[in-house]
Amino acid sequence: MLEIPRSAVVQVEAGNRSVDSIELMKLSKEFGFDPVDLFSEEFREERNPVFALFRRDSEQTSDNDLTRTVSHWSGLCRQFTTLEKLTGADRSFIAPVLYKLPDPRNKWEAIQQGNVVADYERNRLRLGSASVQDLPEIIEAQGVRVGVLPLDDSISGLFLADEQNGLSILVNARHSEQRQMFSYAHEYGHLLFDRQARGEISRLDDRGEVMEVRANAFAAAFLMPEQGVRKFLSGVGKSLGSPQVQEVYDEEGGAIQAQRRREAALSAIQFYDVIHLAAYFGVSYDSALWRLKSLKFISEEERAQLASQSEIAREFRKSFLDERSFHVFKLKREGQFQHKLFMLALEAYRLGEISKSKLKEIADEVEVNSEQLYEFISSVEAEDPAPQQAMVH
Repeated sequence: MLEIPRSAVVQVEAGNRSVDSIELMKLSKEFGFDPVDLFSEEFREERNPVFALFRRDSEQTSDNDLTRTVSHWSGLCRQFTTLEKLTGADRSFIAPVLYKLPDPRNKWEAIQQGNVVADYERNRLRLGSASVQDLPEIIEAQGVRVGVLPLDDSISGLFLADEQNGLSILVNARHSEQRQMFSYAHEYGHLLFDRQARGEISRLDDRGEVMEVRANAFAAAFLMPEQGVRKFLSGVGKSLGSPQVQEVYDEEGGAIQAQRRREAALSAIQFYDVIHLAAYFGVSYDSALWRLKSLKFISEEERAQLASQSEIAREFRKSFLDERSFHVFKLKREGQFQHKLFMLALEAYRLGEISKSKLKEIADEVEVNSEQLYEFISSVEAEDPAPQQAMVH
């Protein structure tokens, strides 16, 4: 790696040859340590978060590519800190809240802790129940460095807690944007719960461990809060959890009853509803499905049925909910409005409230390609209008 003769390395190890500054920087970059540490009175290995991380996760020690990537990331954070100081842009690291909870005894407790802390953290950050538009920016505002670098596909991300350079999160650059969003939230959950560990690598093989379950529960609830999901679905014609029959008491001793028509049709969640929900909250189709199931908005059978449509859902999202599928986008808000208008039209068509030609007219208005629309129309066949109307007794 140093590109010097073996005999020169032997002389360095024997103390007969000095290491020049270029060689020293190569070594520090390769092994992820701060050269200053070599000149300290006492070398404390535990100060280095990369050493601490791989000591805890010994299985990864032999993975040279991972070691090199993590070391590179740690070095970038170190350089960032140094440059901040040199330019007068030094900032104090105000770390996010540390939730000191007892380690969960089982997966049930892990999920409960993740859900509760996600709610607390959203309130602390004043996010309400809306979608998180720029999660990396929000995390950075908490004094955490965030970045993306290519990792093995089995690794979604990691966090480091460095006593000198603060907290940092790294996610896999090879994963999709939606998966990266979940990874950011997952690693942020680790920082809130597991900071004392100095670092953690999130791997697919470990997803059954309680700490990973807790971080996953946090990420799902943080990205898709229950009230936000309920409000969104209600806004697109899905009245989940609302009564279908209501009564108004009359002081004269009677009652007026109103029944909502077409209960099943109104509440049935379609694959395009899941796509729209996933796009709104910035998560994947599968993440949205599991969140809907965990909130009991759909059953396991419904989840499996919707999951079987994942391929057409992926194509549908690419064609109709990707901003690039619209030709005119003056403002991001305008694009969101067009998305919602189109999805409502699709639902109205499914319910038999508008014709196929009207759906095409609305699609043209928001500049959706009609040929693309007809490729998917068979998946959203219109229902026959229900003969009954809302009944008032």
